Amino acid sequence: MDLDDAMADLTVAAAVAGCTIMVAVLVEYVLEAEATTTLLLAPLFVYFVYVFGHNQLPDRLDQPRLWIALTGLVGMAVIFLAV
Repeated sequence: MDLDDAMADLTVAAAVAGCTIMVAVLVEYVLEAEATTTLLLAPLFVYFVYVFGHNQLPDRLDQPRLWIALTGLVGMAVIFLAV
């Protein structure tokens, strides 16, 4: 593993962790909505897909910014589903 791959993995992991925490805090404390644990942890599923499947994608699709954008979209979907 070279340093560029490690930096991309770290970037995606940090974005997913931040999105997961932000979604949980927004849903539970700001919106005061009831949501299941599975729904609140949905952004983590994007990371599991990234870890186990990003090597099968072409290089033009395997960009950290696309995985971060997908995580953000999943986070917004969770917020909309929880409300």
